[in-house]
Amino acid sequence: MIDGSGDDFIIDLNDASRKIETSNRILLRNGIVIMLCKSDGGVICIDGKEYKLSKNCVIVLPPNHIIDNADSMLMREGSAIAVSVDYILNMPSPIDTSIFGYSRYMSVIRIADDKFDDLQSYYRFIHKESKECGKYRLEIIRSIFYALVLEILAEYEKIFEVEDVTSDIKANNLSDNFFRLLATNYRKNRSVKYYAERLNLTPKYLSTAIKRVTGRPILDWIHEAILIDAKLLLRTTNMTLQEISDQLNFSSPSAFVQFIKKHTGKTPRSL
Repeated sequence: MIDGSGDDFIIDLNDASRKIETSNRILLRNGIVIMLCKSDGGVICIDGKEYKLSKNCVIVLPPNHIIDNADSMLMREGSAIAVSVDYILNMPSPIDTSIFGYSRYMSVIRIADDKFDDLQSYYRFIHKESKECGKYRLEIIRSIFYALVLEILAEYEKIFEVEDVTSDIKANNLSDNFFRLLATNYRKNRSVKYYAERLNLTPKYLSTAIKRVTGRPILDWIHEAILIDAKLLLRTTNMTLQEISDQLNFSSPSAFVQFIKKHTGKTPRSL
């Protein structure tokens, strides 16, 4: 991720979308996106779970998950910041890392109007500072962003104190663990058996659990991760089909082409 101030911070997603977008779906491999949504309407889908967007809501897109409708009104909202996982982990206090867990369970939260105005003030300050050339520019941006994260965490904690979500979180732990494994292993391992063994489960149990939680078969998610990566490589690199098929661990370029045709109805170069 690049905005001129480093490798791990983007303030304007309208510019950055050329680097991170892969049509209507994205896979955030090593980053988190925070968006301030001012408009009513719209839907975003994360790992098959739909979130309806309303006025004055905060959207936190977690890492290592598949996101649909990312190029709709979200990219046009303007108030968006994307940072790497390392950027979060290097914050002053470990409390901010809990944003990963909260956002995985609940990626969209509604904010009171006065608090939403406060969050926008943080964003505007960060955006303004990003255009400056001051000596301590990066330190100021990091400090204000840290404050923004803490404010959002406080809102999450209000919700989790009121709602009894413990049982639902436990039910979703299995899918969380599966998607975490998928994000780092899909290039080399595409069998349900592999993921089931890593999670100490039977393939049937894992398949049933993922279908129940997400509404989609587990193989759909495995294939989706591969397709997103393939589209990204095809659209943003000059790699040959041979190189891409090798990188995605296909037995041959023809096997890669057949996979793409089977799941999209198109040839790789027409994606």
